[in-house]
Amino acid sequence: MLDGYLAVSFFTTNPEFFSHNASFSGTNSQSQKPIGAFEGHLSYDVKQRLWFSLDGNFWFGGTTSLNGVQNPASRQISSRIGGTGSVPITKNQSLKFSYSKGIHVRYGGNYKNFSAAWQYSWLGRPN
Repeated sequence: MLDGYLAVSFFTTNPEFFSHNASFSGTNSQSQKPIGAFEGHLSYDVKQRLWFSLDGNFWFGGTTSLNGVQNPASRQISSRIGGTGSVPITKNQSLKFSYSKGIHVRYGGNYKNFSAAWQYSWLGRPN
């Protein structure tokens, strides 16, 4: 199965960015353009509730401006790739494991991540 998601994050202006302090006694205003993102998963169901997926994402944008002066170097372009697996342990419980790492990182996101989770489902028909 293949699924994908699109997202956009919008930001409000910070009219008091790093203002009135020992380094700068005046007022600064910082704004940020929206960040667009895409995420996709290619998953395979081995049997009911036992599945594995290849996961990836890409995000871009978010250029910042300080006092109306745009900083093109602050534009973000990054992506991550990883995998997830879900293993059933009872009719209502499963364990999920995932791993991801940055593959193209301009700002942040340059780390490796492993997570494990226990999931209990109260809803639906357990099989």
